[in-house]
Amino acid sequence: SRGLGDVYKRQVAQGQPAGAELERQVKNVLTQQTVLLQEAKKAKLDRNSDVKQAIEAARNQVLINAVLRDWAKKNPVKDEDVRKAYEAEKAAYGPTEYQVRHILVKTEDQAKNIISRLNKGADFDKLAKEFSEDRGNKDRGGQLGWVVPRSFVPTFGNAFAGMKEGTVSKEPVRTQFGFHVVKLDAKRPAQLFPTFEAQKPALVNALTNQRVNQHFGELVKNAKVPVSYTHL
Repeated sequence: SRGLGDVYKRQVAQGQPAGAELERQVKNVLTQQTVLLQEAKKAKLDRNSDVKQAIEAARNQVLINAVLRDWAKKNPVKDEDVRKAYEAEKAAYGPTEYQVRHILVKTEDQAKNIISRLNKGADFDKLAKEFSEDRGNKDRGGQLGWVVPRSFVPTFGNAFAGMKEGTVSKEPVRTQFGFHVVKLDAKRPAQLFPTFEAQKPALVNALTNQRVNQHFGELVKNAKVPVSYTHL
């Protein structure tokens, strides 16, 4: 049927593998929908006031989504704006990546004790495995990998960004998670930030949503539309 063809084509366009199996699945779904709709009409649910309101609300939402997509299609984001957004994100990422490890404990005294032991030659890996509360990396010696400050809360990010390679924080670093003993293993020029082409789809989507929200936000702000609350 025409409905089957339309649904089948949409599924293929969305990435489903074409073929007899997909056609069978689409037929099953449409058959189920048809039977259930017939049962709903037999039960006269289409006359139910709550059902009518739900249908109207769904219809309105479809129309709202359609007008948002239509405006976005007619007012596409410019390539130069996408490039500017990329460069801003790259600048915020920063020019340097840091290889960081940490030991997370509950109290400041615990952290100070660990720092003291490290200054006396204790092995960071062993102390991390023994004491760290961060189960995600304690067995790797507290290794967080190559990271940048903005990926963490400011107190933590600022701490390792201001350290020298191969050193341990002189004082515990406090965050909402507890107290951290931080070690900076190495620094290098940033190389993990995604390329422009990799980031472009997400940036276009974000900028489009921003422009749509701004445009229709202004319309709503300036609108003088009487609203009835009699249904509340």
